[in-house]
Amino acid sequence: MNKKNDAAETPVLQMRGIKKRFGANYVLTGIDLELYRGEALGLVGENGAGKSTMMKILCGAHIKDEGEIRLKGEQIEILGPAHAQTLGISIIYQELSLFPDLNAVENIFIHREMSKGGGKSLFAPLDRQTMRERARAVLSQQLHVNLELDTPVRNLRLAERQTIEIAKSLCSNAEIIIMDEPTEALEIHEREDLVRIIAKLKASGTSIIYVSHRLDELLSICDRVMVLRDGANVASLPVSELDVNKVISLMIGKPLEQQFPEKASLQNGPVLLKTDNLTRKGHFEGITLQVRAGEVVGLAGLAGAGKSALLRSLFGVNKYDNGQLFVRDKPVTITSVADALTHRIAFVPAERKTEGLFLEHSVAWNFSIAGIKKIIPRLAIDSRRETSYADRFIRSLGIKTESPQQVIGGLSGGNQQKVVLARWLLLEPDVLLLEEPTRGIDVNAKVDVYRLIIDAANSGKAVLVVSSDSAELLGICKRIIVMFEGQVAKELSADEADEETIAYYSVERRN
Repeated sequence: MNKKNDAAETPVLQMRGIKKRFGANYVLTGIDLELYRGEALGLVGENGAGKSTMMKILCGAHIKDEGEIRLKGEQIEILGPAHAQTLGISIIYQELSLFPDLNAVENIFIHREMSKGGGKSLFAPLDRQTMRERARAVLSQQLHVNLELDTPVRNLRLAERQTIEIAKSLCSNAEIIIMDEPTEALEIHEREDLVRIIAKLKASGTSIIYVSHRLDELLSICDRVMVLRDGANVASLPVSELDVNKVISLMIGKPLEQQFPEKASLQNGPVLLKTDNLTRKGHFEGITLQVRAGEVVGLAGLAGAGKSALLRSLFGVNKYDNGQLFVRDKPVTITSVADALTHRIAFVPAERKTEGLFLEHSVAWNFSIAGIKKIIPRLAIDSRRETSYADRFIRSLGIKTESPQQVIGGLSGGNQQKVVLARWLLLEPDVLLLEEPTRGIDVNAKVDVYRLIIDAANSGKAVLVVSSDSAELLGICKRIIVMFEGQVAKELSADEADEETIAYYSVERRN
């Protein structure tokens, strides 16, 4: 049923004319939203369109400047995160907020612990049995999953941790759950599990606001899609009236001519990176592969298959145990990041905010930190040279920033990712290792990143890409190496493979 057209039903949530500014700049210029009971509303827009600000207003992290919010027809003011929870509004951020050393039950009831006899004293004994039974009931009866309740969540898979976040929301009596990029780091079968859970939530009357850059997935999950652009909503349509291309056009204000650029065109370049029986016990075993100059090669496989662990060993983050590594056909030993840099190998990690960026520093500083020798001709940093490098990359990559001196934490995810890539390109590496290079960025920014990757290959670099998005690998790679349980399961020609073939070799060992 299209909830929006059911005139007899009052929306569970309404936002009217919502405005928010930071300083003199309006981030939201008059947002309108309606959400109905048991509905999944997709929320899309480019990075910087206002999605995060709107979500933070709903969960109490920001206070709106203008407009009104109604919950079940009654006007409300959301005064803070704790108040939002009491109103039945919960948010699950892309970066999960669980305590890694606590188990599932302890995380589900954190700050809402049950005491024996209902006592409120700080010293009242906890009713662990009741909390455990309640947690088990929510997980098994409402979400239909079985989880190990006593294991510290750091030892659980990401999909399991995400399920705990959802259970945490349900135990706080949430009627509206906001999901921020919930499948961005999940594998195919884990995404399918989440889709099933969302269907159960909708059937029970829980309303979902679903934020995602995975447009095909969003159209399959949601009942309706709301599109934001430049701080305003430009469309709110049932999914029956949409396809991926139409959503993209609404997001960017024009048709997207081509998502993937032409693949790298260099042929038969020299082998720049080769491994022979490379092994790190417990992570990957017997890996033999090669990447030529001018080639983009993909690494596919489920979480824990060893693809990310392999990249990190190639960059010296973690030491490999056995096997040989060759750069330009010469045997090398890489036991540290310094070794990798010496051999002109660069690495862009998936978690740019925690591993790739210095969020409190400027754009120019983040550009130059890896290539510091280029801007220290003597004993002091040449600030003019640093700014000059930054200006050149800002212009050539179309990075949206107020100036090279803007703090990088204020940039959108796509612009941050361009800075990380440009930092390593400044070093002119021979080998570029990319881990989930488009995670958490919008479709327009993805196109820019794809062009950077192809341009790097066309300039003679060897590029090895890890991605959980099979369509991405098929779109930019020449070859795809599928890993399963730490070993190479199959090498595929990207021009002849498809997503089903990649999934087939990802899930079990094949003869």
